[in-house]
Amino acid sequence: MSSFINTELNKDTRNILFIVNPVAGNGKTKEILPLIKAKLNPHKDHISYKIIISKFKGDIISEVKKHYDQGYREFVAVGGDGTLSELINGFILPLNDKPTIGIIPMGTGNDFVRNLDSNRDLDKIFQTIIDLKSKTIDVGVVNNYYFLNVCSFGIDGPIIEDTDRLKKYIPGQGSYLLSTIKAGLTFKASEVYLKYSGQTIKEKMILVAIGNGKYFGGGMKIFPEARLDDGYLDMVKVKNVGKVKFVKEMSKIYTGKLDQVEEVAYSKITELEIDNEEKKYWINADGNLVGRTPAKVKIIKEGIKYFATDLV
Repeated sequence: MSSFINTELNKDTRNILFIVNPVAGNGKTKEILPLIKAKLNPHKDHISYKIIISKFKGDIISEVKKHYDQGYREFVAVGGDGTLSELINGFILPLNDKPTIGIIPMGTGNDFVRNLDSNRDLDKIFQTIIDLKSKTIDVGVVNNYYFLNVCSFGIDGPIIEDTDRLKKYIPGQGSYLLSTIKAGLTFKASEVYLKYSGQTIKEKMILVAIGNGKYFGGGMKIFPEARLDDGYLDMVKVKNVGKVKFVKEMSKIYTGKLDQVEEVAYSKITELEIDNEEKKYWINADGNLVGRTPAKVKIIKEGIKYFATDLV
């Protein structure tokens, strides 16, 4: 981890740690550094800040832990959903002295900020940080890994693997869309065991997704009723569906109308246990593959504070 601006903790001001992922957004995150200085330097009488640039995967987690122990309580990721995911995993939740986190969205999908009124408006995001406006939101946990937006099991594992390979050659959402179509034509579902809300289910499914937020996959509105502060996780179960129908119904994922598909069912949950037969499903947490089934999922209600004026 290298420091672009390295200020010691100032006990007379607020202290904000900006953590920059230099590879997010096809390497465009460093372009935001002059803007951080321009926005915050006029407020240096009451705001001190430090900018560090991550060097490798997992670097952000250790830096957040270190700086929280040093006394920092405000943390802002500069990158995408994966960068924010590493940031939240630098804490051991729940904490009595809750930190406030945020993101300058510079990634490809930027799904998490779609849940906020500021979305990708950088002027509004910086003003929210300067004014110290925040909302307390829930945090999901899957096998001791925190997620802010979504965790899922099934077809999106190979989608993420393929997308990581293709995005070097196909920029933007094209790589994700192509990987999704490919997976829909080749993925083989297995029997899935689910235990939640006092019931146990065994059924062949291609996807089980758990949402704290509304979106994943670069704008897919798969959880239209989800809220970051309602104390629940939204679960969608997708049964084994024919290949032609999968491709045909894909557009409903983006419009929030997936519930119109016969093979889809929604539930509100606070805990879940999941396993599957045959080849174990990948566990996706905010775009990071963090292991394979079996898994336990739960919610930490009001787990952290987030820079925002309102949620949508």
